Amino acid sequence: MEPTICARCKKNVAVIFITKIEGNDTRNEGLCLKCARELHIKPVDDIISRMGLSDEDLDSLQGDMSTMLGEGLAALQQAATDADDAGDDDDEGKTATFPFLSRLMGQAGNNSSGEMIPAEPPRAETGHAAPGRDSGRSAKKKFLDNYCINLTDRARSGKLDAMIGRAEELERVIQILNRRQKNNPCLIGEPGVGKTAIAEGLAQRIAAGSVPYKLREKEVYLLDLTALVAGTQFRGQFESRMKGLIQEITREGNIILVIDEIHNIVGAGDAEGSMNAANILKPALSRGEIQ
Repeated sequence: MEPTICARCKKNVAVIFITKIEGNDTRNEGLCLKCARELHIKPVDDIISRMGLSDEDLDSLQGDMSTMLGEGLAALQQAATDADDAGDDDDEGKTATFPFLSRLMGQAGNNSSGEMIPAEPPRAETGHAAPGRDSGRSAKKKFLDNYCINLTDRARSGKLDAMIGRAEELERVIQILNRRQKNNPCLIGEPGVGKTAIAEGLAQRIAAGSVPYKLREKEVYLLDLTALVAGTQFRGQFESRMKGLIQEITREGNIILVIDEIHNIVGAGDAEGSMNAANILKPALSRGEIQ
């Protein structure tokens, strides 16, 4: 079955298929996740509720599918637009060709009798590595991008102010981070004395390359605890986000996570029968999986 465009918004890929009955006529339509949610189709609402998916999760899933389809999505949208211009209502949700499917299946298709033509196996070219995704760091950082701020990228873009007057504390932080064990510094001080500025100063030092060799490839991320907790009204949603964030940090292997106002993680996300952020973070910190 070839992918189809959403019959309602004409923008996204259809993943939910329904049959509309109008008098004696029946018509199949495909809907994207967002449109199916807006129409309040009960089975879809029930599944989304059980999975604990928020609106931002649905947008992220839809974005991932659009990214995967690439230029094929544009072909689908053009096909839907052409159908509207032609005034042919029966073509609603029609299919279109997908270049990425041709590349994936090796130009496999149907012959005149309707039988599938097997695709030829790809041939390895001498001197060229097989195409593939780099494991780990090339994957999309869903949780880090949604719930954290990349201070290192901001430092490279010149969006951070220079740190003044905390050079000694910054050197101590770098020294602790460079340890093999017990390498998680905790900054304690009155509000406004420059604790967050030290984290920004660390990001600037890493961006400039003026840190020990072990820290040169590190990325400093500032956790947005408010965004992490927002929308987690159902049991298990907060734990799922925290677990996904920890797994992503562990997979990347070069992340320094800065938790501003760390006392707020005690009780954050706490609900009846659930764990809070502190209890979820402790095992990963004690094993040295995250820093």
